[in-house]
Amino acid sequence: MSDRVRTTLAFLIIIAILFIWVIMSRPKKTNVVETPQPESTLTATEEPVHFPIPAVGDSITIDNSEFTLVLSTAGASVQNFRLKSYDIDIVPDDEYIFISSINGHVPVFNYIKEGNDIIFTARIDGAKIEKRYIVDDNFGFKVICRLSAENSHKIGLEAGVAITQDKNPGDDLRHFGIYVSEDKVKKVSKEVKDTLSYVGNWHWFALRNKYFMLVINNEIGIKKLSFNRINYQKPENSSIQLRTDSIAIGAFGCFYGGGSKLRYGAVIHASDSTVFTVRLLPLKGKVLAQYKNGYEKVIDGGIFDPIAKLILLVLNILYSVFLNYGAVIIIFAIFVKLIFFPLSRQMIVSQQKMQMIQPELKKIQAKYKDDSQRLNQEMMQLYRTYKVNPVSGCLPLIIQMPIIIALYQTLNTAIEFRNAPFILWITDLSFRDPYYVLPITMGILMLVQSLMTTVDPRQKFMVMLMPVLMVVFFLNFPSGLQLYWFTYNIFTLVEHFIIKKGGKK
Repeated sequence: MSDRVRTTLAFLIIIAILFIWVIMSRPKKTNVVETPQPESTLTATEEPVHFPIPAVGDSITIDNSEFTLVLSTAGASVQNFRLKSYDIDIVPDDEYIFISSINGHVPVFNYIKEGNDIIFTARIDGAKIEKRYIVDDNFGFKVICRLSAENSHKIGLEAGVAITQDKNPGDDLRHFGIYVSEDKVKKVSKEVKDTLSYVGNWHWFALRNKYFMLVINNEIGIKKLSFNRINYQKPENSSIQLRTDSIAIGAFGCFYGGGSKLRYGAVIHASDSTVFTVRLLPLKGKVLAQYKNGYEKVIDGGIFDPIAKLILLVLNILYSVFLNYGAVIIIFAIFVKLIFFPLSRQMIVSQQKMQMIQPELKKIQAKYKDDSQRLNQEMMQLYRTYKVNPVSGCLPLIIQMPIIIALYQTLNTAIEFRNAPFILWITDLSFRDPYYVLPITMGILMLVQSLMTTVDPRQKFMVMLMPVLMVVFFLNFPSGLQLYWFTYNIFTLVEHFIIKKGGKK
């Protein structure tokens, strides 16, 4: 087996492992029902969850440096909750969240303003309800509810959180989930078949999409929650195509790792005195960790998470200097190339030596074709004579595999790259190249490299196949990863020329 074939096989193995990793990294079912904690119970129910909104309701807008909050007198609810720095509204279009329902009825509240606080009041079935919104500048607000008599008071978030990735709603949906913090942070989304009742001494729960999460912190009076799932419906007159193929390759699908058309909502079962705090947070490690509530555990990167965090740290340090993540990725690719230069040089030199000894190798193969043991002995002796390691060409590729996987994870999920532009048509490094220029050019560069180091015509099929496979595999990867591999291949090609030229002197 030639060195080029070994290298090609190494690439195929890397692709296979990357493909398997993405599949395996899909959220696993959390077996919280089978092993419940003593203080909490999870119960699947068929109970319908629906909060009808009155036709009439006044809007109250509260604006501060972090967000814009629009409240409605209909159910003392939240109509819009827009995070200014990211220009997103977490409330789905034409929906309301934090809707108060008393005994199944949603009243229209009166309200008064006290500074930035809004106090809603209403009477229903002989009971008085007061619901106060206290707004702060730290990504959220506090809600204090008081009920004068024993009645069923439910606060509905059945609409869930909005899709905030208009270019790729399918990828956004893939990250939707419900997290509950009790003794530990648990993801319970997979347990929600229709609705799910959760009773326990929970600290907080969160509804998340790809880049943001809405966190509800339990302060007083909430034991029971209900969760519901919502099937995604594409808005009318929308030109966006939702692609959520189970496993799709390159141009034949939207993303890797499976798809989902589900969002999730919740209902808070309030008591006569209920207090909770709401925060709308970007899924950014530093931001989440500062609250010291375990919010950061919602971000779970799997076994490659430490490498991904290190890569993100390096990229952010470089960004503080160059102020463009596209330029940062190019510099990072050069940096990685320099680190692996000794190994890649060894690979190229090994390929050149393998080409040089091909005539002698063919003679040995012809001479001992009927004696496999002697053939292996003579081949190993030939390798020792010319100091050739037939597997050395695979090492740089295999060693880089964790970096490629971690970089994919970073570019695909880190909020820093959301809508981060590079130049010209690359306006979002977290999204694929819309014209496929980078992956196709990358494939051409790989083909040129292969042709430079391949002399055996029998390997022509493998030489042509590998770049094609890589192009198809990379087509729908984030353009940031495409840019990284494109840059890396340019410098690998330059490296080939330099080493080859040096070898002729």
